[in-house]
Amino acid sequence: MTIYGLFVNANSGREGLLNVAAFIVALLAALILHEIAHGLVALWNGDNTAKMYGRLTLNPLKHFDWVGLLMMFLVGFGWAKPVPVNPNNFKNRQVGAITVSVAGVLTNLVLAFFSALCWWLFRKITANTEGMAYFRHFLLVLSELMVRLNVTFALFNILPLYPLDGYRLLSCFVDGNKRGMVFLRRYSLYILLGLMALNYIPYVSSFSPLNLYLRSLGGIIEQGFYAFWGMFF
Repeated sequence: MTIYGLFVNANSGREGLLNVAAFIVALLAALILHEIAHGLVALWNGDNTAKMYGRLTLNPLKHFDWVGLLMMFLVGFGWAKPVPVNPNNFKNRQVGAITVSVAGVLTNLVLAFFSALCWWLFRKITANTEGMAYFRHFLLVLSELMVRLNVTFALFNILPLYPLDGYRLLSCFVDGNKRGMVFLRRYSLYILLGLMALNYIPYVSSFSPLNLYLRSLGGIIEQGFYAFWGMFF
């Protein structure tokens, strides 16, 4: 999913611009709230490092790694600046480490869950004018992208690759000096780049492990969220 694809696949230039605007809003919400969740849960566990560095804010400039943001726009994969956390300040180090590790992923899933509800609600909007029709289109695309991006971020971040949340969660239960953990710290970036590269090789992308994982499991989760709220409409 890229800005170019959202624009050129639209029915008109105006819809294309609305799609791009919806993508930017959804991306900002997914990334910023993910990082704030890490900082807030760390604060609740006794560590105020994120607060001291001004990371408990909705200001996107405080959260974005500009290379990661550019990658997100160009190829559909990217990252934000990790929230600083000092586990030594946790009231309970084990509980703090676990809850901070899963905070971002759970936040993305909650956002996706309620965005699916918004999608059903926005479908009820009556578009009597051209302006209302475009407004309805924007809201529907925004809610769809909120579901898709947040589910994708959750699944991506739970991968046990350094420095993703999945690795940090795994490190709560496995000694960091074990050979497997050392291997992940050294080579996760190369593994990640390799998995991403497979997504852009013709005839191979459809069978890329990362692509299959995000599309298959992500699709099941997305459809589950839509189906749940659909029972009430």
